Amino acid sequence: MDGYQTYQIYQSLKLHFTSDYDAVKYNYRTAVKRDTFERRRDRYFFEKLSRRFTKEKLIHYFTSNLIQNPSVWIGDMSDKIYSDYVARYDKLTYMLSQDMKFMSEKGYSFNQLCITSDNNTTNPLLESLRTDEIQIESVVLVDIMVNFLGRLKSDLSDPLGINKDLIDLLLKYKSIMTQNLQNPLPRAKLKEKLLNTFTN
Repeated sequence: MDGYQTYQIYQSLKLHFTSDYDAVKYNYRTAVKRDTFERRRDRYFFEKLSRRFTKEKLIHYFTSNLIQNPSVWIGDMSDKIYSDYVARYDKLTYMLSQDMKFMSEKGYSFNQLCITSDNNTTNPLLESLRTDEIQIESVVLVDIMVNFLGRLKSDLSDPLGINKDLIDLLLKYKSIMTQNLQNPLPRAKLKEKLLNTFTN
């Protein structure tokens, strides 16, 4: 990897989270020219990161920061946010199980997690995510299993677009997470954890 290639990954993911561009579909490439990169005052950050990370790890580094703040500048990206993200990935099945146990103990059935409540204005998973009671990956994993976010987006009454923006972020993150779960074993294990939480 070099600084220019690193910048392409960054630019593709920035577009992925802030527009209709699909970074996964275009293999994390954009039409940006090398000379455009060379004129950037912040190219030092990309050169530095290119020496630290492989392509796969760069995707995770940028993703971890962009799901926190899609407008974050490269110079403000945080190693701490990245290390927390890696730690969550290292315990995905346990984390999902704990988050679903938390929702179950709040009195929700699994079906209630995937629909609107309170006159179509809220959803338990989105509300718990906003208050940091559960992790973003758990919500995305539920959607990977049952595809509820698209339907929820159309069902929710959301005049200010707050829920729509959050659901859009989750769906954009889903396409990247799905790449990380290509092996059928983790997906089967995750689904088993998910269902067991609400049947026990």
